Amino acid sequence: MHLARRGYVLVLLTAVLAVVAVWSDDWQLRWWWQIPAAALLFGLALESVWAQRRPPAAALAIAPRVYLGRPLDAAFTFANGARRPLTLQYAPRTPPGFAPREEVRRIVAPAGGSVADAVTQLPVRLGPQSWPALPARLLGPFALAWWSRRLPGEAQVLVAPDALRRLVRTRGLAGGARARRVVGAGAELHQLRDYLRGDPPARIDWKASARAGSLVTREYSEDQHLDVLVAVDAGRLSRLRCGELDRFGLYGNLAARLAEVATQHDDRIGLVVYADRVLAVRPPARGLAATTGVRHALERSSVQAAESDPTAAAVTIRGLLRHRALVILLTDLDDASVAHQLSRAVRLLAPPHLVLVAGVQSGEIAQLARSYARDWLDPYVSVAAAEHEARTVGQRALLAQLGAPVVAAPAARLEEELFARYEALRRARRI
Repeated sequence: MHLARRGYVLVLLTAVLAVVAVWSDDWQLRWWWQIPAAALLFGLALESVWAQRRPPAAALAIAPRVYLGRPLDAAFTFANGARRPLTLQYAPRTPPGFAPREEVRRIVAPAGGSVADAVTQLPVRLGPQSWPALPARLLGPFALAWWSRRLPGEAQVLVAPDALRRLVRTRGLAGGARARRVVGAGAELHQLRDYLRGDPPARIDWKASARAGSLVTREYSEDQHLDVLVAVDAGRLSRLRCGELDRFGLYGNLAARLAEVATQHDDRIGLVVYADRVLAVRPPARGLAATTGVRHALERSSVQAAESDPTAAAVTIRGLLRHRALVILLTDLDDASVAHQLSRAVRLLAPPHLVLVAGVQSGEIAQLARSYARDWLDPYVSVAAAEHEARTVGQRALLAQLGAPVVAAPAARLEEELFARYEALRRARRI
């Protein structure tokens, strides 16, 4: 219980009248301070009974399935069953899977009706989320005090990896390469052209040749169905923030969107989530079932309070893949302590597979290494940052020597560069 403005006025009036009674010689003024004090106590007693008997009902209007990192509109609805308007303050608490809100909101619910208060929520963690009870304060009918209550929200929300918001046409690296069709023996017809000496007789389109009066050859586009497996690091360092999400959330969105892009190419897509052990496995599959399986596996995964072991993930991946495939490791490239294990995992996988290592490039370390000194500690911080950056560059160079392409970019550009490298490797037929 907290006194409202009217309650403080009565307290102040009681104190003033009590002081006047002490300093006054008029005996009639000695009892005046008891009038506001009695009114305050009697009013608080009535308000306490009222607050116990007529708590408002609260509910949260939100979609049962939301996307990670995508803001959404929700609304808290409060139903007032009393015969007079109800004024309340509440803190819109959120579960751990949503960005916290540090604000107190005030609404007025009409008598015998309900009111909706719209708020914007941001999912930041995968998996099911249960909404906690809302801490609220009700203003009493005499406006003497605020009475604290906890209003249950009763909402269950599933946070899923984000999906492609539009059909994305992946592009290659900005090095002048152009997309082209390769003539092969696939089943998709590419074009009809005039017959050239040496063309196999089986490719001659006799109906088109009869219409044209000369031999016409069919050209087919070459079928290229690849196996792609994404390994997502869910170790301790994946809890580091990169923008609005942590790194595991960013990698989860990347894996889910890459699954959609792979199915557009009719490639097979699989998933491995690992920390100190393998947490989730989805063998490579094709089509909508593969995309749905990857998303469901990510929804049930979370960051573990343990160091990552990419070697254990590599052993599992070797058992899953029977043919040459593209293995994409989404992991932390800034931690030099795992460089040995990461290089060992690459050696276990390549050959026969092609390993692509991708991660967030932290711009803060480079900024600290090159910033001007303003304090006596700044030179030491700069030296430490430069040494850390040098170890990171050496780790990437080691992976490149082992034949593993590395994609290191800021969080905002990592998806674009990863998709571009995937398309470039696909066109170059490195897989």
